[in-house]
Amino acid sequence: MSRYQGLGPVRPERHRTTRVARASAVLAVAALLTTGCSGGDSSKPVPARAVSQSATPGELSVKVGSTEDLPAVTITGATVRAGSDGEGELAMVVRNDSSIPEHLVMVSTSAATGSTLKVPGSGGNVPPVGVLLPPKSPVTFGTQDGYHVVLHHLNVPSGATEVPVAVLFARLGLVHLQAVTGRS
Repeated sequence: MSRYQGLGPVRPERHRTTRVARASAVLAVAALLTTGCSGGDSSKPVPARAVSQSATPGELSVKVGSTEDLPAVTITGATVRAGSDGEGELAMVVRNDSSIPEHLVMVSTSAATGSTLKVPGSGGNVPPVGVLLPPKSPVTFGTQDGYHVVLHHLNVPSGATEVPVAVLFARLGLVHLQAVTGRS
């Protein structure tokens, strides 16, 4: 009769070490989730997001807080152009007014079934992290040498002069603006 009878299967010590490591990792993640990930003073208020939409459609300025190390973006010339094949494009200039990099992750409009960000030149898709917006620099969308926002199955209502557009940034979050309609 074995001395391990009734104790279940005998497992080598390395399995126990793996289980302990997994359990420790789960507990560490749980501790972070329950206590929060802030390293600073939680009593400080979160800076307000100031959205300044121009009276001119296709323009928007968004800033969080009042320092240069917080997200700030300006969008100008936002124009939705319908193509003859049912596809469309959003042309615009996005300027990162912050001192740290930002990424444009996604664009959406109720006038299209979906959108795809395309890189200059090859026309390949942009990586999931989005289009890098370098600090204090503009990035142009919709030109021959620039990035492209392809709008799939674009359906601009007849007579519409503006289309609602939502733009998602990695740090700034989701912003909304009205893009001017035009023909490509």
